[in-house]
Amino acid sequence: MRILMVLAHPLEDSFAASVAKAAKHALEGRGHTVDLLDLYRERFDPRLSAAERGSFFAERYDASEVTGWIERLRAAEGLVLVFPQWWFNFPAILKGFFDRVFAPGVAFEHDQAGGRIIPRLSNIKLFWALTTTGSPCCMIP
Repeated sequence: MRILMVLAHPLEDSFAASVAKAAKHALEGRGHTVDLLDLYRERFDPRLSAAERGSFFAERYDASEVTGWIERLRAAEGLVLVFPQWWFNFPAILKGFFDRVFAPGVAFEHDQAGGRIIPRLSNIKLFWALTTTGSPCCMIP
C-alpha cells in the first residue's frame, strides 16, 4: 500500500519526528511504500491564499500553489498524520494543510443543489492519526 505520512512538528529531534520515523520503518518493514511529507522541512505555507479562498465556491478551484502536495495525496492509498496536540488541537501548519490541500475538487465536491458536500478521497483506504499530548516533567522548587 502507498501511504502518505504527514508530519507536523518544527523540531527534527522531537518525539513526533521519532514517532514518524518508527512508524515509517514499521510500515516499510511490512512492504508498504511510505511518502513522508514533513510540512516544516518542505516549507509548506499554511496560509490560504486570496485566489484559493476566492475560488472556493467557483466552478474551478485555484489549487495552483499546492499542486505537488495534492498529487501526493491523490497517489496515496493510506494517510497517516503525525502531530502533537497544542492547545487541545493540532498545529496550525496541519490546519493550513487541510485548508489548502483538502480542497474542492480534491477531497470533496460542492453539492450544486446546496446540500452536503460530496466526498472524493475514495483512494484513501487507511487512515491513522499518531498524536501526543502533554509536557515535559519538571520539578518546581
